[in-house]
Amino acid sequence: MRMLPVLVLVLLAIPAIEAFAEDYWVTSDRLERRTCPSFSCGIVGQLFYREKVAVLETNDEWARVTPFYDAACVDGRSEYVDSGRNDCSEENGIINGQFAEWVQRTTLSKVRPADPAAGAAADAALIAGSDDYRLHKAAFLKATRLLIDRGMCTTDDFKKFGGWVKSTTYREQPIYFVYCGGMTLSNKVHLDVSSGRTFK
Repeated sequence: MRMLPVLVLVLLAIPAIEAFAEDYWVTSDRLERRTCPSFSCGIVGQLFYREKVAVLETNDEWARVTPFYDAACVDGRSEYVDSGRNDCSEENGIINGQFAEWVQRTTLSKVRPADPAAGAAADAALIAGSDDYRLHKAAFLKATRLLIDRGMCTTDDFKKFGGWVKSTTYREQPIYFVYCGGMTLSNKVHLDVSSGRTFK
């Protein structure tokens, strides 16, 4: 009979564990978020360089960075999984239709990495918030200046948008976009950083 109060205390303490999460920052350009602490588990998205995460739990070389949430299982498959294994099974970290996101601990740091755009001037300041800025700074600068000089974009467009955004439409290609002259699809300008080509 005395076990009931102990059980209640343990159950009440579970949310408190997540309240004491530690903040870390991502040190790699891209960090895959998985359904369980293993490379064999499904990928549900990515974190980016200098992005802040709260580590709620660790398991060897892995860190849990979200609470458990609904996996949106339909016909035994999770609709949240972007690539890789998507079965709603314990082996894939999905238990009773719920999972949490896990990342590799080796790419996390207690110290926030330096901002590669710090001290940027003129055009560089316009695009300092671009995705993968430190990787493609030269291509972004060249395309930004070209678009402004041709009158396709203004400095205000880049100020408003904060820089180039990685395209999810062209997920497997090095293509980024910005909106110039409005926020509709017809105002979207793409940049292929491998060739420097811009297109709508």
